[in-house]
Amino acid sequence: MIRKLLNRYKSYSIAKKTLIILLAGSIVPLMIMETITCMIAASTLKRQTDILMESNMKLSQKGLEDYFSQYDSIIMSIYTENQYALKLEKLNVWDSRNYYLIKKELEDDLENISYLHPEILGIAVVTQKKECIGYDSVTNSTMNSFCFPNRDKSWLEVADETFLTTRTVYSDMINRKEDNGTSRNIIYLGHRIADINNYRQGTVGSILICLDEERIRETYSQEDKQDRTVSFLCDTNGTIISSNRAELIGTRIEPATKVRFSSIYTKPVLNGQYVLVTIRDNRELLKDFKYIFEVIFLLTILIIITSILIMLRFAESLQVRVEKITSAMDKAYKGDYTVQISHSWQDEFGIIARHFNHMVTKIDQSGRMEKEALLREKNAELKALEAQINPHFLYNTLDAINWIAIENEQFLISKMLKNLANILRYSIHKSNGVVSVRSETEYLKQYIFLQQQRFSFSFHCIMDIEEEVMDLKMHKLLFQPLIENSINHGFPGKSGEDLITITIRKKGERHLMFEVKDNGKGMDSELIHELNHYDYSASSLEGSIGVRNVIMRIKYYYGDEGHFEIESDENGTIVRAEILFE
Repeated sequence: MIRKLLNRYKSYSIAKKTLIILLAGSIVPLMIMETITCMIAASTLKRQTDILMESNMKLSQKGLEDYFSQYDSIIMSIYTENQYALKLEKLNVWDSRNYYLIKKELEDDLENISYLHPEILGIAVVTQKKECIGYDSVTNSTMNSFCFPNRDKSWLEVADETFLTTRTVYSDMINRKEDNGTSRNIIYLGHRIADINNYRQGTVGSILICLDEERIRETYSQEDKQDRTVSFLCDTNGTIISSNRAELIGTRIEPATKVRFSSIYTKPVLNGQYVLVTIRDNRELLKDFKYIFEVIFLLTILIIITSILIMLRFAESLQVRVEKITSAMDKAYKGDYTVQISHSWQDEFGIIARHFNHMVTKIDQSGRMEKEALLREKNAELKALEAQINPHFLYNTLDAINWIAIENEQFLISKMLKNLANILRYSIHKSNGVVSVRSETEYLKQYIFLQQQRFSFSFHCIMDIEEEVMDLKMHKLLFQPLIENSINHGFPGKSGEDLITITIRKKGERHLMFEVKDNGKGMDSELIHELNHYDYSASSLEGSIGVRNVIMRIKYYYGDEGHFEIESDENGTIVRAEILFE
């Protein structure tokens, strides 16, 4: 029975098979589906919550970094402004005549800084003699100080530490009461002051800034109406120096501390000077998940019904596409290579259709090219038969004419006949063979000599050929048509002195670059475009037979390794060709 069902299933079309598989997959037991869905939903909810918390932690970390960096900027401005160091040097000498004047100037400077930064509770400089000179924004005084009181020398410990290090020093959180009984949590930032023009003198004092813990808390504390999140800032010893829960400030936490049903997130601040910690209670999320579970149960039933409708539509669409592709394949199998699959599909079927269209197009083009190649081969055989004239007859005839010219003292004619005989001999002998650049150059020189005689030296020719390329191998008679094209079609030019420059250079490790440049009247732009984009396989371009011959031979000999390019304007033409040397 099972084998019979399997055989029947195998006989179905791919669309029906897909529909059966999708339908079977949609009726998996509901409880298993719901359990898996709930697990995924729970994992997703937890992951999204973690992503959100991580994003908030990065923002809080950035806020704290920016908060402390502005005070580092104040400290660095004082550190780099050498007048503070110079004034402290004088204050460190008790018998300074300007002692009180300098002290007053420092108090005024620090008061100005406090006005510019009202969030600073107090700012002071400490001399080597441990004398504190500053301004207190809490008491608005330079004498009666809340931040730097004489009765509590905790600030002096920070000042002493700055004398021992070059980095910024951060104190522990300190709880201090104002005169009216109000309690504040404060923290000190300190840095040494030295004469930047005389480092050998060492530290001459220190700068201290007093900050309010509440202001620090505002940079990282996140609003939580349900009180599910605890955030705090602790130092490297685990002491909490700032928190959105005031009762936690000053307490210690252990690194291995774990809180049940909670997630802990941490971020280092100020290169590990502090650690920002956020603990989130997940029990509220678990309560909310009950409602999610019920919603998922109802949605599962709805999804199954919707899925069946979608699968029916999908199977129908799949069947149409498969039939369209197989129909086109049948036509191609019967020899119709012009068939194309018209579609707007963007999926894998679209890729199959595009590849099929490209394949049959290539097959069709290859068939046409093969027919054209056979036709060219037959034409070439006919032309070869027609051109089979005994070359010895030509050589003997030219030699006889040469002796007649010598007997009549026509030495120029004799030289021209010798060059012509050499050209004919070079051209006929292995016309498609490989020769050295030196041999090809000698041939071109003889050809140019004849042309100059023909045109009464109306043009000049310069050959710029590197010696290192002379013994490299190339196909013969490859570039003579380019020179002929310049002479016959480029001249006369506008300059009055017609010139051809032939350049042969080595390019890279494998290529030769051949360039023919003239100062003639240029070429038509349409013809340039056609030659630069010439489809040598189609051979449809009329005229410019010599240039076309060069392009076709380069492509036949060198394939994609050969390149041809023409540039031309009213001031002349440059033809460049690039080939592989042997």
